[in-house]
Amino acid sequence: MYDRDLSWLSELNDDVKVTVYRKGDKSSYNGEIFLTPNVGRDVHTFFRHLYVNYYELSDITFFAQDYPFDHWGNLIEVINNDTFKEGCQLNIMDGYYGFHNNDTWMFGLYLSKHHGNGYVLFCSHDGVPHHLGVDVNGGWTRLFNDEYPFDGISRYEFIPGGHFGITKEHAHLRTRDFYSKVVEILENDASSPWVIERLECYIFNPKYKTII
Repeated sequence: MYDRDLSWLSELNDDVKVTVYRKGDKSSYNGEIFLTPNVGRDVHTFFRHLYVNYYELSDITFFAQDYPFDHWGNLIEVINNDTFKEGCQLNIMDGYYGFHNNDTWMFGLYLSKHHGNGYVLFCSHDGVPHHLGVDVNGGWTRLFNDEYPFDGISRYEFIPGGHFGITKEHAHLRTRDFYSKVVEILENDASSPWVIERLECYIFNPKYKTII
């Protein structure tokens, strides 16, 4: 997180284990883990957690920004009521669950063609229409040993905001060394958070072959 009000965490059930990572300057949560330097945005924090805790992951882990509600408005309800399977907008192999507020094409989303049932945003290889100049193809070649995931149209599918839940078993479909590679990219390339966000669904879809 980065200096945001975390009072909403008190609304989570007592049996939900909460881990807070801090990249800002103002401490506001007891037991938070301070990360420095401040690089890679929230995406770096998510993948660093998978790398560092690879062998001790919870049965399911949810990743969210310090203020998630503009992207995932019913986060508290979904987690407290254990309705993540019904509440997600994208489900990959019943192990990865992507969350965002919108679920129909009317809001710029469309039915996924790469990952099964669910609604996603899409962008071209250079980030258009959301972030012009983002080299998504370059990120792909650094992580995947596979053809670009195009179905006749040059586009990538992604979850806006990158909020997701993942089971331990599904996270282990990728190696710890692979997560280390993702973290390394995020720590050394200023544009990589937007690239990795657009590759997140592919990272957690084992039908796409990775370099490690």
